[in-house]
Amino acid sequence: MFAGIRSRTLGITAALALACSGLLAPATANADTSLLSCTGTQTVTYDPPLTNTAKSTKVTITEVYTSCKDTAGITSGKGTFQLTETASCTSLNNPLGTQDQPTYQWNNDKKSTVLFKVTSVDRLGNGTSQVTAVGTVTDGFGKGSAATRTVTLPDLSVTACAGKGVPSQSGPATLTFA
Repeated sequence: MFAGIRSRTLGITAALALACSGLLAPATANADTSLLSCTGTQTVTYDPPLTNTAKSTKVTITEVYTSCKDTAGITSGKGTFQLTETASCTSLNNPLGTQDQPTYQWNNDKKSTVLFKVTSVDRLGNGTSQVTAVGTVTDGFGKGSAATRTVTLPDLSVTACAGKGVPSQSGPATLTFA
């Protein structure tokens, strides 16, 4: 009789010890904690096309995210915004501190508005530029969450810059809300 009680007591004590030590932590303890994580493409169009001469340029930026993971059934989405800046092929796009406020339309009819500020523009070894912007979701899905967008854009064509200009560029983009 006492052997059975002692055996159950040892079993319960062992289970409690394991639980308290974290060895029986739930499987979600190491899961991705982001509210939203998307990959896709950003396309930037320039009107007039960029040349080697700086001039006032209407810039339209369209982000299409085709692979999203989240907590609300979002699998894809799109955001567009415009700005006018003095730009040329020889000036960096999205200089540090530039702000933009796209509204993303998600596949589940939800929307998110984000106020971004460019925090880094890095020239990578392969000639591309990686632009990182951080901000806050100001309205809609994820309101109050931190947001990060990273885009990698290709080097501009020297030949096109010297001629009729570069009308657009496109590259991979990631977007996260946490």
